[in-house]
Amino acid sequence: DCSRNGVLTVDSVKRYADIIRKMGYNTLMLYTEDTYEIDNNPFFGHLRGRYSKCEMKELDKYCNEIGIELIPCIQTLAHLNSIFKWGSQYGEINDCDDILLCEDEKTYALIEKMFKSLAECFSTRKIHIGMDEAYRVGTAKYLQKHGFKDRFNVINDHLHKVCEIGNKYGFE
Repeated sequence: DCSRNGVLTVDSVKRYADIIRKMGYNTLMLYTEDTYEIDNNPFFGHLRGRYSKCEMKELDKYCNEIGIELIPCIQTLAHLNSIFKWGSQYGEINDCDDILLCEDEKTYALIEKMFKSLAECFSTRKIHIGMDEAYRVGTAKYLQKHGFKDRFNVINDHLHKVCEIGNKYGFE
């Protein structure tokens, strides 16, 4: 988990990869919410110790060399409260709480930038697209814009759109 409190340094992730390799593991899932670089989004991960693209490429290369598949784990619906601290940058795509505004072009533009950045930095085409704990999805700004819609359908439609974007970059 490289999103809560301090972000692990590159050297710390490498040491962790060494340890789990010795334990017989072949996969490391790197959990980041907004702690990675996205082009033209200086506030994404701002003041949080985010990984630069160069650092992510370095980690991916290192893990590949020791037989570990480094899989990015990102958030594409909720758990993004830190970006919403920058209301002037991300306020328009905040439904409520820490939840992105579904069915919004600007939301999907950001998610596309997420996938683009990760596609440039990771050799794997596996990705974890966290969409959990979005308890109030569709109940605030979404409700005002689109009216009532069953929240299961809101999440399901969002999932299909996120998967479509991921597929564009070869992710599964």
